Amino acid sequence: MCALPYIKTLAMYVNIMFPAIKTVFFEQYLFNLIRLLTMNTSDLVELKYLSEAASETNVWSLTKIVNTAVSLNEKHSITGILFFDHGYFGQIMEGQRVAVEETWNRIKNDPRHHQIELLEITEIEERRFPTWSMKLFDAHEFSAAFPKFATVIAKINDPHEDTLRVMKSLWSAV
Repeated sequence: MCALPYIKTLAMYVNIMFPAIKTVFFEQYLFNLIRLLTMNTSDLVELKYLSEAASETNVWSLTKIVNTAVSLNEKHSITGILFFDHGYFGQIMEGQRVAVEETWNRIKNDPRHHQIELLEITEIEERRFPTWSMKLFDAHEFSAAFPKFATVIAKINDPHEDTLRVMKSLWSAV
């Protein structure tokens, strides 16, 4: 059941009774409050996204990204994998919904990412990467770790293939 119509109606009545309260802000407040009250915070979710590196990413900047991610992810019980190749990131992270959404919001505001695309957030029964607070892969390492995706990964190095399209097909299959 969608609570949005009820929230809008309540916000309208509050605005009539208390004109100093801005309707839009109150609607958002109510929406977030209802979401928090009705959400089971122990729900496990998996989030998948792709992005383009905003600038030239080298070994040192990747090391810094991974070290920061490992530290934050361990603190918030987030696990997953980070794929980087040909200037594109692909990440699958899993954990409690609230922690994953907070991490996703940090990533969306990170200037190292450009053209960020959320592919999906799905509820999961168990983690696929329970021992990796953040495991970094390039195309070669990913193919070795997950051989069933080797043919898709091989297309990333094909100059006739669009890297982003190949990564989308990979992430939809993983």
